[in-house]
Amino acid sequence: MDLSELKNRICESFTGTADDLEEVLKIVETDSSVFPFNEYEHLICNLMEKSGLTYQQYLEIRSEYVAENPNLWIFEISAPRGFGEKFAETYVRGMCPDLKKSSKKLDADCSGQYDMWLDGIRIEVKASRAVDSNSDEPLYIKALSRTSKKPFLMNFQQLKPQCCDVFIWVAVFRNEIVLWVMSSDEVANHALFSKGQHRGNKGNEGQLHMKDDNIHLFDEYVFNVKDLGEFIKNAAKRGES
Repeated sequence: MDLSELKNRICESFTGTADDLEEVLKIVETDSSVFPFNEYEHLICNLMEKSGLTYQQYLEIRSEYVAENPNLWIFEISAPRGFGEKFAETYVRGMCPDLKKSSKKLDADCSGQYDMWLDGIRIEVKASRAVDSNSDEPLYIKALSRTSKKPFLMNFQQLKPQCCDVFIWVAVFRNEIVLWVMSSDEVANHALFSKGQHRGNKGNEGQLHMKDDNIHLFDEYVFNVKDLGEFIKNAAKRGES
């Protein structure tokens, strides 16, 4: 359920007259919404004022929306560091307890050039959020579901294949979190990998734009089994071959 579907769900639950509903919709349409007092809060309050929407109905709609969009809170994380390190890396470690934070104790050559370590495999984690690329709304408003047909762009940047063995890309949709696991060679040699992201880096750093019209090109790398550790090891073996 996206926001347009939410609005329809609220209106369909209204038991008052059609005239009352039309009046409320006009009021909401002409109102200037300011976070956190948005149009949906205004709509619900007005419909309840018309005695056509009960508090119990509101709770049911709210519970349904929250259940179908469990990841919306992730779109409210504003700091890139908070999203990339605190959320994405924590999420990945939660799926594979054997993953260790990179350190010189594990790898004498480690100097922060990759994020995690698994039995000698150097792993870099990158994360992005799927949002409507045609919208200027805040992230939590333009967040997309996995099944959405709207255009989106997820930019995995500052990629340095020479500094790790495996990449884990974390994509957050409003209703699902998807992981892609690729060897560094698979990233470096991918047709969509763009070398030389920043001027003067001599090709040591690149980026990859994953969009609604090319995301299918990465289907073979989607983590879709139970053991993430084994999935990572298989990716590392592909890089060695």
